[in-house]
This record gives sequence, structure tokens and C-alpha cells, in this order.
Amino acid sequence: MFKTVLILLAVFGATSLYAYQGTAERIHADQYGIWSETATGQFLNIHSPEPIQNPPEVLWHYSLETGMQQKCCPMGYNCDFVFTGGWYGGAVMFQGKTGDGTPQWNYEPQTYSDWTSLGTGTCAAKTQDVFFAVQNWDSKAANTAVMCFESSSSTPLWIWSDPSFNSGAVDSPGKFACSDDGAVFAVGGVTNGHLAIHFFSPGSSTPFASYENTDIQYSPRQLRITSDGSKCIFRVSATLYRVDTATGTLEAQYALDASNDCFGISPDGSVVAYGFTAARIAVWNGSEYQLSAGTAVSGYYGGAAAVAADNNTVYFGFYKNTYKTNRIIRFDLNAGSVSWTYDYPAGSGGYQDVMKWMECTPDGRWMVAGSWGCENGGGDEVNVFYDLYPESPVFSIDTPGSISHVDISPDGRYITASGKHVHANQMGSGTDVYMGEVYFMGTGGSEPVNLAVSVYPNPAQGAFSVNAVLPETGSGVLNIYDFAGRCVYETPVAGSGQIAVSEELPAGVYNCLLNSSAGTAAARIVLID
Repeated sequence: MFKTVLILLAVFGATSLYAYQGTAERIHADQYGIWSETATGQFLNIHSPEPIQNPPEVLWHYSLETGMQQKCCPMGYNCDFVFTGGWYGGAVMFQGKTGDGTPQWNYEPQTYSDWTSLGTGTCAAKTQDVFFAVQNWDSKAANTAVMCFESSSSTPLWIWSDPSFNSGAVDSPGKFACSDDGAVFAVGGVTNGHLAIHFFSPGSSTPFASYENTDIQYSPRQLRITSDGSKCIFRVSATLYRVDTATGTLEAQYALDASNDCFGISPDGSVVAYGFTAARIAVWNGSEYQLSAGTAVSGYYGGAAAVAADNNTVYFGFYKNTYKTNRIIRFDLNAGSVSWTYDYPAGSGGYQDVMKWMECTPDGRWMVAGSWGCENGGGDEVNVFYDLYPESPVFSIDTPGSISHVDISPDGRYITASGKHVHANQMGSGTDVYMGEVYFMGTGGSEPVNLAVSVYPNPAQGAFSVNAVLPETGSGVLNIYDFAGRCVYETPVAGSGQIAVSEELPAGVYNCLLNSSAGTAAARIVLID
């Protein structure tokens, strides 16, 4: 008996599978080809069906020329749904990756004679069937309502309102957020003349905790929740605040360099990216945030930021002080330097091009950016970047108006974008909502399968995590091979989830293979001393 180890090199455009034969014994390989002798053994090139790479495409586009402006477009429940909200309208539920852009349902509050200017903010759990909405309107009585939904029904599971609480404008992200599983939802505003943030769970309309600060008379901005829901991080003016959600206790404050909306946090809250005339990064040391790195960006203003789960990959979106072009900056925190930059084409006209929102995948490989766009020319309003090939966007959408919000799936395959149907500086209304597929790799005309594997941090020192995505009823085996083809780690995988690998593996390059009946997915990780 002997053991054959199969290594798949997952590279765009690859056309072959490579098999390493771990013994010198010759087997019946003639049907595949001829073994080649190498320093580590025999190596066989096995030809496989030609791979299929579908080009990026807009899966669906919802558009209104007048009326509501949908300025929030979070994807929820494994990208199966898109829950939009905005100005002059209520919450709208769409089917996501399998939809066609037809609204599944919408929710608007009961209309009273004394309310105007309805704004709706929407939030979606990534992994559970949990969705939240916040609505605010000009009213002499209760001004804000918070609702919790499931995807199947426009009837809220519960509604909360308090006559003393005013969320202010909620038609764009930044006043509310939820954890990945939807177990914690936060909404900020003002109660009785001072700042207040209330924390909810899907099971109750009563806040389980609140944070109030009588020294602050303003609502929070750029409010974020860590992926596990344990921390709420936001800013007021030029000060960052970090609050424990379970107790509503303030843990730390940190002075930012300016009061602007360029703001992003890593999923665990350890890294905060911000800046106005410079890109700056603060890191949590266990008790406070401290400035860790930064770089001046002359002639530009900060507009948006995003941080990966590796606490190393940081993206900034800056807009030129002439409002005619934008710049993407990818910063490597471990190296303390800029990895690459990308400048949008310059446009012209009287309208301002401003970077509005950015999101990146947990591994930092994919990032989507949304902006207002120029009156004439300039860059597209939606751009997706792949970290390994930053020379140009891998997917772009040229919209008729301005984009206010974008979202991206954890594997980078799907994106959403939404905004005003005309430019943000232009009088008018209407909306555009997009669902796009950035990539799909398959072989021989097979149907798409929900199968993926990613690793972070990458590079890593010692322990790392493998994120496995399988079909809902799928199972498989995760194997890790060293560069010589030896299997150094193996574990069964049942369904999608995260696998912590704490083996004491020496420095080197390793291949991670997720094998299942649906196929094989592969990723490569580099371990350093």
C-alpha cells in the first residue's frame, strides 16, 4: 500500500491539477500521463476539465426615477436577502443572490397627519435570519421607532419607541449597527437632551442595556458593533468612544484628528482606521487605543475606511480637495507602510465626487468602495478591488446618480450598492439598488456551488483560522499539506464555520484543501517565525 496526496493549486486561470506521488513505487499512471522524477518524488500532471470563470456582472438592478432614495443596502442571512432603507420611504426586502430585483415586501409606519420626511435605516445579520430597521420622522409625539423582522414577513417581530428618544436622521448608515449573528443591535441618538445608545436582542423589544452621557448633547456618528456584538465603537465630533454592550459601560475614549466620517474598525475592534488630511490607524492595547501608524495624503480628504479581520490589512478612501477624483490606499499595519494606491480617473463639472462607504472581506483580499461620482467623466461610483491585483478595479458599476452605501459578502463573491438616482448635489430623487456577482470559478459547465475556503491571518505566526463554506447540508474534510506534499493536519468539517488551527507548524508555505462531495476548494497560507 502507498499513499497518494493530491494538491490543488487554486489560481485564476489554472488549467490542470497536480498530483504528488509520495513513494517511488510506479503505479498505473499511464492513463493520465508519465510520472516525472523530482527531488522529492514523482510528480504527475493530470489534465482536468477546462475551468469556467464567469465575468463579473450585475445580477439585478432596482431603479426608481422619482420618490424614495434607498441609501442603505446590507446583505443578510448568507447573502440570501438585501434589506434596503433610506429617505422618503420605508424598509424594502429583496431576495439577494437568487433574486431578480423585485421587492419581496416593504414596511412603512402608520401615517399620521403631523409627520413628514420619513427616513429609514436598515441593518442585517450576516449569518442569521434577523433584520432591524430604525425609522424617524418629524412628529410632535414619538419620533423614532425600532423594529425587528424575519425575512419572510413585513410584520415586525416587535416595535420599540420612546417619546424621549430621537435618533435624528437614519437614512444612511452610521447611527445603528448589529453583530454578525444579529444577537446585538445598537441604535444611537439623543434622549432628554443628551447622547444615548440602546442595545437590543432579537428576542425582546426592551433594551437589555443602554449607554448615556449627559456631558454630550449630540448623537453618535459612525457607530459600529464588533462582529461578536461585545463592543460598540463610535465617534462624537473628534473623539472616539468604546462601550461594552453587555453593561453599557464606557471603556475608553480616544482623540481623533478631526470630526469627519472616514472611519472603520476591524471585526474585533482592535484596530480603528480614521483620518482627514492623513490616514491614521489606532490599535487597542488592552486598556486604551494608541496611535500606531499613519501617512499624510496631501491634497486629499478622508471619506471612508475598512479594516480586515487580520488586524493588518487597512483600506482608506480619500477624495481630492477639488472633488474631481478619489484615491484608494491599502496600508499594511505590520510593515507600517502603504502597500499600494489607486487613483480614480479625474472628472469635471460642478458636482462633487466624494468617497462615501467602503467594506472589505474578513481576509482583506476583496474590497468594495462607493462614491458620489463626477458630473462628467471620472471614476465609476462602485468599484471592487482584489488585493493581489490592485492595478485596476476587477468590477465596476457606472450608476446614473450617487452611491451612499455598499456591502460585500465574506468571500468577496457578491456586492450590493445603493444611492440616489441623480447626483447627490443635484435636485431630484429616485433610487438605484444593485446586486452584483464579482466572480465564480467552476469546471466543465457545472452548476455553481456554495463552496469556499479562506485563511486569516495570512501570513500568520503560529495559530490561524480557516473559514470553511459548504452547502447547507454538506460535509467534508479539511487537509493542510506542507510544500513537500505531506499532510500535516486533518479534521472533518460539518457545514460552514471557522476552524482554529493551533498546530505548532514550522515556518513555510502550506496548502489548505477543503474536500467535499460538492468539489474542492483551496487556499494557501504562509507561516512566519
